[in-house]
Amino acid sequence: MDRSQLRDFHPACAPAEGLCAEIGALLSRSRRERRPCGRDAFIALLAGVPALRKTPGLPEPRSSSPDYFTTLPLCASEAGAAACRTHLKTVYGIKDKESLLAFCDRQFRCHENYLDFEAVWEGRPLFELSSLNPDAAAFFLRARDFSAQFYPLVGHRGYLAWDISERMGHLRAGLACGLISREEFDQLTEEPLAQAQIFKSWEEYAASLVCGGLYWDFRQGTSPADLQKTQRLWMDLVRRLLANDAAWDSGFWYVPERDKAFCLWPSEMKMYLTDWEGPNGCFLTDRVAVDGLRVGWCYREKPEEGFPDSGWRFFSGDESEEYIADIQHTGIYDLNCVCNFDPDIIPLLSAPINSAFVRGEDGKFRPEPFDLPEN
Repeated sequence: MDRSQLRDFHPACAPAEGLCAEIGALLSRSRRERRPCGRDAFIALLAGVPALRKTPGLPEPRSSSPDYFTTLPLCASEAGAAACRTHLKTVYGIKDKESLLAFCDRQFRCHENYLDFEAVWEGRPLFELSSLNPDAAAFFLRARDFSAQFYPLVGHRGYLAWDISERMGHLRAGLACGLISREEFDQLTEEPLAQAQIFKSWEEYAASLVCGGLYWDFRQGTSPADLQKTQRLWMDLVRRLLANDAAWDSGFWYVPERDKAFCLWPSEMKMYLTDWEGPNGCFLTDRVAVDGLRVGWCYREKPEEGFPDSGWRFFSGDESEEYIADIQHTGIYDLNCVCNFDPDIIPLLSAPINSAFVRGEDGKFRPEPFDLPEN
């Protein structure tokens, strides 16, 4: 989005003196072509920054094998596992699976904050500022303006990499010392693996991680002078991984399997319909959801009873009768999801039942007589 179109966008440029240039150089560096890797290797790579920290009971990079950053660690002995568990309990209050999940859910929410800020900047606020008490509103404004300096660098990717990195790091340690089982670990890492698909390169992941780390430090009350120091620390860590051909410079990337190769992942979607009332289910063909075409024709019929159905049906407009007759080519979606595939439909959604619209050659929708298809 053109920055001139943003609202309430007031970057407060502390601490990021020179950060834009540093991350700009990072994002423009020559990138390795993606190479497929296994699920475990990708999880280990996502936790690359936590892997650089010294954690009692876990191996350290300098004393480990070349595949250190692509391997999930296990404590070498019961004494090592006990040391790791003691560290997690003493530093983070983590003593079992429940406290591990509670800690992660409580602490690693920086990206959710960023999405609140982004929604304000883009003119689709998720809540009224007046709904907050004075102290919370004042902090929200400070945090929003602090974060605005990062918007040109990370866009909708926001602080997601920092949340993923820290969560994966703690889950990695929990698995290593036996706080969670392998089966539990696999279940808990499934969502972050899908979220990571918003990034197109390790450079994008690194930029999001650095900005998220600085926001985390800001939230903890770190002074502007000390934020300059932490900025150098975060940049040093990601540069180390990007310079290592056994780490991020490897180009390794894992893509989880999906039923359909949708053109957007959930982490790429924005919240557009903050005040929608009533059922929000609808039908959409794969020509839009998978192939990435814009909606070219849509209508709103009487909703099906017994379902959260809005009555809306969306098509690219080039589907054949045979294509539509195959139910595998059509899915049930949330209206907000369809708005992400094609935001142009948003002004149409309040139209009454028995409305129909077609997109003209000028790209704009115009109403047309409602003619319900026979099937």
